Amino acid sequence: MSNSIFVVAMLLIAFGLYISLSRKWRKRETELNNFAYEMQRDFAQNTVSLNKGVDYFKQVQSFYEQQGYNVSKHPDFTTDFIAKKGKEICFIRIQSPMEKSDISAKVIQTFIGQTVLYAMDNPLYDNYRLSWSYVCSKMLCDKSARIFINKHADRLKFELIETT
Repeated sequence: MSNSIFVVAMLLIAFGLYISLSRKWRKRETELNNFAYEMQRDFAQNTVSLNKGVDYFKQVQSFYEQQGYNVSKHPDFTTDFIAKKGKEICFIRIQSPMEKSDISAKVIQTFIGQTVLYAMDNPLYDNYRLSWSYVCSKMLCDKSARIFINKHADRLKFELIETT
């Protein structure tokens, strides 16, 4: 009988420890989550670069509208805007001001290739001349990109628009 009482007592102690640790763990987890959410909220409110990226997109849109284009957001992840002016449609890709990596010819070719496939699938583009524009806030082109841009200068533009 003493063995049974000992086993029951140990089980009660183990169960009590489990409940206690479980509550402490949940409380600590809640504190960490609240801390993380608060840090994210403060970061989003106080970080200029997040707002700067959104403002840069608006600035680029305004730049093309001033040149007489009708600019709209593009539903594809590779193209940021489509600009239409007369019989020309320009696919615009914007390199975020926070981006620090160089643009290579491969990056530009991927952008063009994906928009060509999109245009081929859409018969509305048959009557338009297609062009492409890659927009940056600073010169980030490597040598291969500059060669590629110069080779296709009639349909491919590289716009350098500084952030304000």
